[in-house]
Amino acid sequence: MTFENAFGRSLGSRRVGGMNESVIREMTREAHRHEAINLSQGIPDEDETPPSVKRAAREAIDTDSQYTITWGLPALREAVADRYADWKGIEYDPETEVTITSGTSEGLMSALLALCDPGDGVVYFEPTYESYIPGVQFAEGTPVPIDITDGLAVEADALRSAAAGASILILNHPHNPTGKVFTPDELELIAEVAVEEDLIVITDEIYEHIVYADHYRSPVTVDGLAERTVVCTGMSKTYSVTGWRVGFVLAPEPLSAELRKFHDYTSICAPTPFQHAGVEALSLPESYYTDLSDSYERRREQLYDGLRSVGLDPVKPDGAYYMLTRYPTDEDDTEFCFRLIREAGVAAVPGSSFYTDEGEEWVRFTFSRNEETIDRAIDRLDESRFWEA
Repeated sequence: MTFENAFGRSLGSRRVGGMNESVIREMTREAHRHEAINLSQGIPDEDETPPSVKRAAREAIDTDSQYTITWGLPALREAVADRYADWKGIEYDPETEVTITSGTSEGLMSALLALCDPGDGVVYFEPTYESYIPGVQFAEGTPVPIDITDGLAVEADALRSAAAGASILILNHPHNPTGKVFTPDELELIAEVAVEEDLIVITDEIYEHIVYADHYRSPVTVDGLAERTVVCTGMSKTYSVTGWRVGFVLAPEPLSAELRKFHDYTSICAPTPFQHAGVEALSLPESYYTDLSDSYERRREQLYDGLRSVGLDPVKPDGAYYMLTRYPTDEDDTEFCFRLIREAGVAAVPGSSFYTDEGEEWVRFTFSRNEETIDRAIDRLDESRFWEA
């Protein structure tokens, strides 16, 4: 049955006006429809989840599948606080400064909705992860993008100009879609400007364990940032459980108290069995994280060499598991991606989806899949090469 609009008015609030669905998820659906290899969405392979973490989730389903405390399972909040204290030297009170959310995306969205007033300037670096743009719109903030496409470097004058009068800065580190790891000097500059302009900094650090650059440094370890920063991270990428939706948000008590209001009335709590599994995940040895990063670094080289071999022009990332590439045709990036799916049987994401307005025409591949899948994707691209016709 098809329903006509029964309302005598237009539908949709101004918060969603002009907004479209996620291009990343659209490309995933197209990949399924055409049985293409999905190198668009950052979905790790299931067999990469540590067996002990899966086992903990199964056991928890049999013993505890009801609500946890809204802020999260106490044992998990304590494990998150202990991990950050040991790894980054920053102390967070698990009772008041650690919140378990329904994924990192919910944590970031709750922070924006709680801390951004209508009209507040929100600074972020473009290309940017596509959910930040609607997030700012939901919060009725004013987007203040800084384009770092050329050179992937933060310029002091551009940052100071954008931050003047703003209230919030979003920092994705390592960065999606470019794979940029901000340098220590850039982080020091961001801290200096944040203090000068009294900015709240919201960091998306979901790829914090997938880093190849020696100069990586967590933003909260920079003087002046920890006391004004909301850290959003979680289990999805590090433990290959993107569907479990368990995020960690760490922030000083005054900031945590505000974002918890939105979290409480939206998701209530993250899935309980998977919170129990998070306690097990955070007990894994340091070698797990080293092996994880090494595995993705091998796949980075594999995809980089493969894309170059078929005539594309990729940019090698320093972190995360995405790779941007130029392509040698005159068509726009969205049409190029649809042709990739239809004619080559491989899915990617158009780069323009990572810009607030008009963006660069390139495409993003992920190397979150295993080596065999990447090899099959390169073989398909090599057989097609429609861009050389």
